[in-house]
Order: sequence, then structure tokens, then C-alpha cells
Amino acid sequence: MPEAKTISGATPAPRDRRLLALLLTLGLASVATLAFTPLEQALPRGISVPRFMLMIQPTVLIIGFVVLGWWAAPRAGLGAPVLSALLNRADWQTPLRRAIGPAAFVAGVSAAILVIYGRATAAAFTDAPDLPVAAITRLTYGGIGEELIARWGVLSGLMVLALRLGAKPGSGFWLANLGAAALFAAGHFGLLFMLLINPPAWLIAAVFAGNLIPALGFGWLYRQRGLEAAMLAHGGAHLGGLLAAGLGWV
Repeated sequence: MPEAKTISGATPAPRDRRLLALLLTLGLASVATLAFTPLEQALPRGISVPRFMLMIQPTVLIIGFVVLGWWAAPRAGLGAPVLSALLNRADWQTPLRRAIGPAAFVAGVSAAILVIYGRATAAAFTDAPDLPVAAITRLTYGGIGEELIARWGVLSGLMVLALRLGAKPGSGFWLANLGAAALFAAGHFGLLFMLLINPPAWLIAAVFAGNLIPALGFGWLYRQRGLEAAMLAHGGAHLGGLLAAGLGWV
């Protein structure tokens, strides 16, 4: 069997079990913050499920996709340069500095999209159950957990698949990025249909587009500046949304 190659054609670096352990720890810590959000309030009337049981699915997803990304990312030429450098006691400041500027830009654009989406759809959720998502959940599960699932796991895995099917590195990445972003956006339909039994088509399209566009930016950051840049941008987008809500813009 031929040896696996990265997008540059080089043999991938050995996978670091310490990185796997660190990402699992970060991911599970982000899942733990779901305990601060009353997830059970989004369930249909008459259905009662303890909050901790609703946290089982994201826990399983985090574990599965962190492991998948640990296997796939090196083969796709993707990685977590800041965390890897920290683990190897190397220069982590340089990749972090390179990540901050682009991440801030994508975070700002994504926060603006969140504000526009919130204002455009507010009336549709007037009669929906209230689900106050804790700020710490938005920042950590959104910024860390969802990036571990959608970018580290799904995007990396799809890119390896695209490359093995003969795609070139550039087109393979964008196919994987689009696929991961579409799955990420569609993943929000579950909550939408829990809050609204029969949402209108325009609202479904708005939920999809409002999550797809930022996700494409997070994927681009993942390839250009590493997983940490995508995490910073995703968390920063939620921080911007929280600030906008505090100012009464949403």
C-alpha cells in the first residue's frame, strides 16, 4: 500500500498523541459549558429529558471528530500550529501573531452577519420557546467545540477524501470547505425545528445562509493560519454578537 502524502506531496508528520489529548480536553471542556444553558427548554411540550442526557450527543461528536481530525489533518496538510508549538516548546508566538489579524477580520464580518440575521429573523421567533444560551457556551462550545467538529474533523476528513478521489489541493480544499460549511449550517436545522414546528422556507434559507457564509471563512482561516485562527474567529464572532445584543442592536 503506498505511503500517504500531504497536499504538498510530502510524507505527513507523525501524529502527536499529546495534541490529541489536548484537543480532546479542550473539546470536552467546551461541552461541559452546555450545562449552563437550559437545553431542555427547546424540547417540544410534553417531553422531559434531563440536561445531562442532552449533552451526550455533543460529547460523542467531539470525541469522534477530534480523533478523525487527528488522523486526517496531517494528511491534508492542515494543523494546529500554535498548540503544536506549545507542546513541543517551540515558537508559538509567531503563528499566533499571524492568526490574530485574519481571525479578527473574519470575526468582524461574521458578527455583522449575525446581527443582520438576528434583526431579519427576530419576528419569526416571537412565539418560539425562549432558549437563553449562556455567554460562556457561545464563546467556548461555539468557538472551540464546533470548530473541532466542523473544521478539524469534517473539513479535514472531506479533504483527504477529495484528494484520494483525485482532486487537486486547491479544488480539493474548497470542495471540502464547502461541504463542511454546508453540513455545519444544516446542523442548525435541528434547533430551528425544535423551536418552530413549521418554519417558513425563507427562514430555513436564512438559517442556512447565515451559518454557511461564516463557516466558509472559518475554513479558509483553518487552511491559511491553522485551527486556532478558526477558533478565534468563531469565538470572536459570538463575542461580537453578544456585544451587539448588549447595545440593543439585535
